[in-house]
Amino acid sequence: MQQEEPAHLLDDLPLGEVRFFSELPSTNTSALEWLSQKPVEYSLLVADRQTAGHGRFHRAWHAAAGASLSFSLILYPSPIEQDVLALFSALAALAVTQALESFHPSTAVQIKWPNDVLLDGKKCCGVLCEATWQADSLGGLVIGIGVNVGRRSRPLVQDLLFPAACLQDALDPPPQRREVLHAILQNLIELREIFPSPLFLSQWQERLAFLNQAVTISNGDQKTEGVFTGTAANGDLLLRQKNGRQLVFPLGDVSLRPLDSGMK
Repeated sequence: MQQEEPAHLLDDLPLGEVRFFSELPSTNTSALEWLSQKPVEYSLLVADRQTAGHGRFHRAWHAAAGASLSFSLILYPSPIEQDVLALFSALAALAVTQALESFHPSTAVQIKWPNDVLLDGKKCCGVLCEATWQADSLGGLVIGIGVNVGRRSRPLVQDLLFPAACLQDALDPPPQRREVLHAILQNLIELREIFPSPLFLSQWQERLAFLNQAVTISNGDQKTEGVFTGTAANGDLLLRQKNGRQLVFPLGDVSLRPLDSGMK
């Protein structure tokens, strides 16, 4: 993407200011700093390359120039939305999923609870939501999204925590990064009109991967095995153990892996 492209190609969307950078350590870090200036809602920051991108639990996110889509969007959640702030990661994941479905409807696109997007069972996108606070008052929310578009965007095998995919391999023909950016933003803005209604939750839940399958839930060094039976109304994960006991895991606090994934 050229520096002048994002604003020009996104002018049909109700965005705020659009900033493009050839390289940044992290779009989320820069967007959180920008929040102190109170930019207009849906202000957008895009980087061609990230040198210190990260996801949940500060895990490194590989973002190669010319091959990765890395951007952060600034929002100001309403009081109702603030009650379900953790669900914004689900909102972003569903927006990405619907965007990819629009390019190639027959491709299997799913969400690995709560917010990773899978193509044919492999991770192609990660979401990281971060907020700023002033005492008990929410200053704003940054939604960071990273998508593996070209083959060079995939991390090395030895660095993987979960099998990785890219759009270039999974979609034929593969969309351009600017097309993916537009589709994700359009879906996110439209989905927010029904967020966080039962309709939104049902659309997110029906795309969840590994439902009714044996999984491992990790919380630091603690691991719990069971069957992923679904989610509660607030997005929390429901896990049924062999003894029939049902456990609830808060949205965003833990990681999910299929039991036989063989990954770390």
